[in-house]
Amino acid sequence: MDIDVLDAPFDETALYHSKNETKFAVRNATVEDDEQLIKISAETVPSNGITLSYERHPSYLAASHAQYNRPDLKVVVPVDDPSIVIAMMNLGWRYCYINGQPDLMRYVADLRMNPAYRGAKVMRLLMDYVHDEIPQDTIFESVVLNANTVAASILHHERSGFPLPYFYDEIRTFTVSQAVKPKTFNQYQFKTLTAERVDDANDFILKMKDHYNFLPSYDFNALVDGQNPFWAGLNLDDFYLIYDQHNQLVGLYGLWNQKSFKQTRVIDYSRPLKLMKPFYNAYASVRGVLSLPKIQGTFDYLMLHSPLCHPEHLDVFATLVFHAKQQTKRRGKETYCITLAEKDPRIGWMKNTTSHVLKAKHYFHSFKGNPYAAFDRKRISYFEAGRI
Repeated sequence: MDIDVLDAPFDETALYHSKNETKFAVRNATVEDDEQLIKISAETVPSNGITLSYERHPSYLAASHAQYNRPDLKVVVPVDDPSIVIAMMNLGWRYCYINGQPDLMRYVADLRMNPAYRGAKVMRLLMDYVHDEIPQDTIFESVVLNANTVAASILHHERSGFPLPYFYDEIRTFTVSQAVKPKTFNQYQFKTLTAERVDDANDFILKMKDHYNFLPSYDFNALVDGQNPFWAGLNLDDFYLIYDQHNQLVGLYGLWNQKSFKQTRVIDYSRPLKLMKPFYNAYASVRGVLSLPKIQGTFDYLMLHSPLCHPEHLDVFATLVFHAKQQTKRRGKETYCITLAEKDPRIGWMKNTTSHVLKAKHYFHSFKGNPYAAFDRKRISYFEAGRI
């Protein structure tokens, strides 16, 4: 497997040094760092009165393979003790379709720093590394929640020596607890994905690449033997194929339970939410919406994997959204998450759901100027809630 996480101890020659910060250095992460990575990656993020921690248990390194086809994790360490991790940044690769062609996208995520070192020039060091060690024509992609002002202030503002940020999309992640049943629901039939239907699913992805940019180059054959870490937590029977009255495949989606490697934990609530929480949870139990867990408890929901159909086929999308809610409840969960770009025509149907909405911004970053010309803006940006 082609990854940039070392399975052997580092050595001094593998350290990157910068004249702008002499006390710290950058190196590749190793398996020996995993326990520290779990702790530092669980940074707290405020969101609508709730302080959340996005955790990777039992292994950050294992979980990163479900986010990237090829993780490339860099860590910042003190020069006098390179075994201590004080910051991290993943610059991994994703295999996807760009303008309809198979390509690579380098995705910036999990930029984390020990709060005790935020006064140091750690970010300067990481950006020096990016400038000196990564080809200058690289285009980076990032998605940052609007509520994560720390990450946004680092990634989404121009800084000398940093790759320039270019805003591309507003996106929305919906945590769906109720969905209206569309009038056309009974016109469609659902079939569970099987080994015999994998070729059909793969062919459908090839059709969808004509409409969506940055769509992962999915190969559902990886589910047949169940060994590919990019598909961690997923099986064939987690996926559903949608057929119309003419037995044509018109839609696809999967339900992804990530609890075995990724959790969203509540660290604290604002005072108003603490007072309101008992009443809200009583309401939630009646309405079948997502309840608020105890402090230090985790949310329990599913992610929608590959929720795909032709962007103009709103009847198919409405059917997908409602069917996903039915299947979520059958699996003992109350809610699922789906992420859509604001310019995706399907997002209009989401007003027919009861959903909690998180807003985020999608950026590209480049040393070589505005990268917009590299992308067909007519295509709809595709995002997967479970890999943001």
